[in-house]
Amino acid sequence: MPSSMTAFEQPELFEQQLADLSATFAALPADQVDQQIDWGLQLMLEGMGMDRSSLAELSSDGQRFEVTHTQTRSGIPPMPPGNLAELLPWYTEALARGEVLRFTRLPNDLPPEAGAERSYVTRVGLLSQLTVPCRIGDRIIGALGVGSFRREVQWSTRVVRSVQLIGEVFGNALARKRAATEQLFLREQLAHTARVNALGEVVASIAHEVNQPLFAIVSNARAAGTILSRKEPDLAEIGAALEDIVQDANRASAIIARVRSFLQRKPTEHLPLDLNGVVETVRKFLGPELARRRVRFEVELAGALPTVLGDGVQLQQVLVNLLMNGIDAMERIAATERLLRVRTSSDRERDVRLEVSDSGPGLEPEARARLFEPFFTTKSSGLGMGLAICRSIVEAHGGHIEMLRRDPPGTTVRIRLPARSI
Repeated sequence: MPSSMTAFEQPELFEQQLADLSATFAALPADQVDQQIDWGLQLMLEGMGMDRSSLAELSSDGQRFEVTHTQTRSGIPPMPPGNLAELLPWYTEALARGEVLRFTRLPNDLPPEAGAERSYVTRVGLLSQLTVPCRIGDRIIGALGVGSFRREVQWSTRVVRSVQLIGEVFGNALARKRAATEQLFLREQLAHTARVNALGEVVASIAHEVNQPLFAIVSNARAAGTILSRKEPDLAEIGAALEDIVQDANRASAIIARVRSFLQRKPTEHLPLDLNGVVETVRKFLGPELARRRVRFEVELAGALPTVLGDGVQLQQVLVNLLMNGIDAMERIAATERLLRVRTSSDRERDVRLEVSDSGPGLEPEARARLFEPFFTTKSSGLGMGLAICRSIVEAHGGHIEMLRRDPPGTTVRIRLPARSI
């Protein structure tokens, strides 16, 4: 492109750049939107011959208007950080109403009521500025702006329309990003609710497990008190009693720590995980419930299992849900026949597999086909969300969950997760 003429002054060249920009953003995953917006702003900067380009986002409640992306030439100040609704109130209110703001000669072109804006442009030396709202339907979700610090710019109708077209591309990308963020938030809320419900099902067993070390602590404390009341107390016996108290207190603390870990509510964070470790944690967590429901639990863990990238609490939740379903499925068969089996394996380091099997009566073909659908349940008191949440969590980890055919009766659910690349 000749240095004397920008892309905006060559309609054909601009149309090609806009087509490239639109194509890039059309199927862009939400987690790549920010990076590509930076690229688009740099393209605008160079194509228009401007000194600064920026994108600001308006919060859904209209209270915050913040610059989230900016590109500048060397020596040019970026847009001010913080909430522009407070720093530049007139500017923000005008954009929120959907107005296009174009100024050729700053600060002279500003109205009298734009006092904060006048002080800002005078301080930084901004000469010309064009800002257009980013719309999704009738809703303003942000604004796209370009500015010049070296020369005054006459903003023609064609240039304004060109920036508006780019603003529409960015606006659609931001809307997809917000939708993905909200979807993740709702999924995490739903998953947390499911964990609370799962804990409610095993609370009696957990209470019993906690009571055991607490009862032992009380017994040892009383024994130590009795020894101390003697004329010549045996200090060795007292020491042994105190040691038992410490061990039982640690047992109770570990139980509570497992419960708190299972219930914790924090943003999803995928870290390297040993799936065998997830199984062992869940085995300790559900141990009392398995004993109370008289279920034999067998674990077959593959050695040297590749790590996976995942959220430990969420994967624990998936396994707890599958095991509780297996326990419920075996409720009506003889206690001597109740068997749950968990098995891990790997497939040449391409993926890691986790299988959960029960010895219950199995499922009808229709139930098998619909098992992971939301609101489908085979339980009289079920909501039909447990396995749907499991599928959502597994797929968010890049994996796959499926029901396998079994003979004799029973069910087996297999989870495949991609092995972590080394």
